[in-house]
Amino acid sequence: MSIGPHFLKPALAPLNFANVSLMGRLITSGLRELAAQNLLKQLDAGIEAAAQGAGVRAADVSKVVPLERFVELARKLDAHQRLAVDAWDDHPVESKRTGDLANLTEKKSLPVLSDSLMRLATMANANPELRMALYEMSHLMRDWQALVLETGTKLDDDRILSDALRRRALRRAVGGLAVLAAVGVGLYVWQQNEAARRRVGAQIGAEDPCAVFTIEASDLARAMPDQQKSIEGRKRECETRREVKAREEAERAKKEADARECASVADAVKAGKAPPPASSVPPKLFAFAERIASGKLEHDDLGPSEPKFPCADTDGLVAMKAAFRRAVVQSQHWASHEDLSPSAKAAIDANKDAIPKDTKLAIAERAERLAVEALQDRRPAKVAEARRLCGYKRLFGLGHKAFCHAISSN
Repeated sequence: MSIGPHFLKPALAPLNFANVSLMGRLITSGLRELAAQNLLKQLDAGIEAAAQGAGVRAADVSKVVPLERFVELARKLDAHQRLAVDAWDDHPVESKRTGDLANLTEKKSLPVLSDSLMRLATMANANPELRMALYEMSHLMRDWQALVLETGTKLDDDRILSDALRRRALRRAVGGLAVLAAVGVGLYVWQQNEAARRRVGAQIGAEDPCAVFTIEASDLARAMPDQQKSIEGRKRECETRREVKAREEAERAKKEADARECASVADAVKAGKAPPPASSVPPKLFAFAERIASGKLEHDDLGPSEPKFPCADTDGLVAMKAAFRRAVVQSQHWASHEDLSPSAKAAIDANKDAIPKDTKLAIAERAERLAVEALQDRRPAKVAEARRLCGYKRLFGLGHKAFCHAISSN
């Protein structure tokens, strides 16, 4: 154990800084660092550091330090340092020449400060004041550095300070053993708490927010306040997810139940039977399904608007449309309907062969008769009706007589 290093680090700091600055061409910065006041200030810092390291008062360390010699050197240095700074500010050496100082570090061996100052002095031949000031500073800084190193050795060799340092180390060792004995149980408790908090943290950070519900009560009791807050937040997130999942499952179950009901309705309608009760089908659409199944469609079921089928968003829609096409043909209204919907027209086109022959002949006869009347009075409504019926006659392949042909051509 040594006291010297505690003293040397602060005391030599301005010398090291100045030397590095000179090597880096920061000449003004380096020279200002060597102000007498700054050197004495760092000397005091070294004394304080040594006192703390030994566990004694600064006054005890000061008794060993040759303060009178340091003050005398600082007094001599002060004038030369001030002159060097002013002279450099007025007539600095060319930067190309000061770069030669850096070449001294090529072998990775930084020159001592006094040598750097001496070399800088030789470069200032054109400025006598600067050259002399640097020359004197070189000798004074060599003496200062030697005295600092000598003082560090004296501090290490001083019996009183060495004994104080050993006593301090012994007190720390004895105190450390006492602390270890007292802290043993506390350390175990701390380790247990930290382990519990790590487990809690892992469950808080789990992808599933509901993981916090599985935290052991003993771990929960050791959780930090911020962890407690995070746990409450994750619990709320979990409850929200559970509510959303429950809603989705309820909606899915209802959708599946509605699909089963619609399948039953569609199967019954396709078979021409009365559909079973279905709460998922609105009453108006359920009544439409009943009319489709019985083949008793009403006038508005055929147009002009497209029909709205029950269970339109299920697989039963295909069967429902097929049954509707069959019911259109069975209906008593399609032939007299003035404006069938596209679905009703498609049903007539697709099932024309299933229409009874007597019905086709009756429509053909009425078409010719109405065509005669329309050609005579030319009323738009009657002309449109005659053309519609004549269109059915052509669809059924019954040919056109003169009157249907005339009304269709006009």
